[in-house]
Amino acid sequence: MLSYYEKSETPFDEPAILILDEIDLHMHPTWQREIIENLSQIFSKTQFIVTAHSPLIAQAALSSNLVLLKRTGDHVKVENTPDVIRSWRIDQVLTSDLFGLKESRTREMEKKIQRRRTLLKKEILTDKQKTELEKLNAEIDAMPIGETKSEIDAMDILKDFAKKLEAAKKRK
Repeated sequence: MLSYYEKSETPFDEPAILILDEIDLHMHPTWQREIIENLSQIFSKTQFIVTAHSPLIAQAALSSNLVLLKRTGDHVKVENTPDVIRSWRIDQVLTSDLFGLKESRTREMEKKIQRRRTLLKKEILTDKQKTELEKLNAEIDAMPIGETKSEIDAMDILKDFAKKLEAAKKRK
């Protein structure tokens, strides 16, 4: 822009179209959240056409024309109005139509959750199954419930307090 608008006193304020493929590549998550806003402020009259595989970029681009490209067989379908994801958490964006993940937890943890559901549906459990269920409950209960470090710490405090209350009840 400096060379194209060399006579302009404000070359970054001149009109332009910029195409960026994989804008999120090698970028820290904090920067991914800020890149579109920062570029739009610096290049106020520039139209940006960007691609990304990041839910952070998609979340940051909600005021833009967000387009989803879906491969169907040997052709690509263009969706100009993908699911509205305003106010969604990143894990919810990942499991939306935009990214199509079935879950945001590890496959191993999802298998454990599914196994726990299967055991809970049974009317009668063997001793081995009861032991397995106890182990699964402990692992699943240890998963963070909150979104932030402070929420997770607060939940850990509550869980610890609940255990102490339960132990105090048993002593009585």
